[in-house]
Amino acid sequence: MDNRVRVLVADDHPSVRENLRYLIDAEPDLTCIATAKDGISAIQLCHELLPDVVVLDEDMPGADGLKVLKHLRRELPDVQSVMYTLDLDVCQAARTYGAAACVMKDARYEVLMRAIREAAPASYMPSELH
Repeated sequence: MDNRVRVLVADDHPSVRENLRYLIDAEPDLTCIATAKDGISAIQLCHELLPDVVVLDEDMPGADGLKVLKHLRRELPDVQSVMYTLDLDVCQAARTYGAAACVMKDARYEVLMRAIREAAPASYMPSELH
């Protein structure tokens, strides 16, 4: 059984989506199961695939990251969200709306990987961390 944390990445910039997919897939305990280019696609993919964690950009067409976050908290509360942004105000709003974490886009990639792991259900936590 594959016991990796299943991650969906939603960002309107193709290079960001592909870079995050590469970085996530390089981690032995994480896997990027899909990417979305806008908020509507992110919502649809979350309903179809039920990822463990969604990495959300705030500024996306269709539905911005905060709208996606609100929808997920209401409709799919087991799907955890990590907001990925350059705006501190968005981070504060995301935490208010129930994001598990907020990571600034200019942070080192290890910060994002740690936030994804911490947002994941406890069943994915390596035994030495229990």
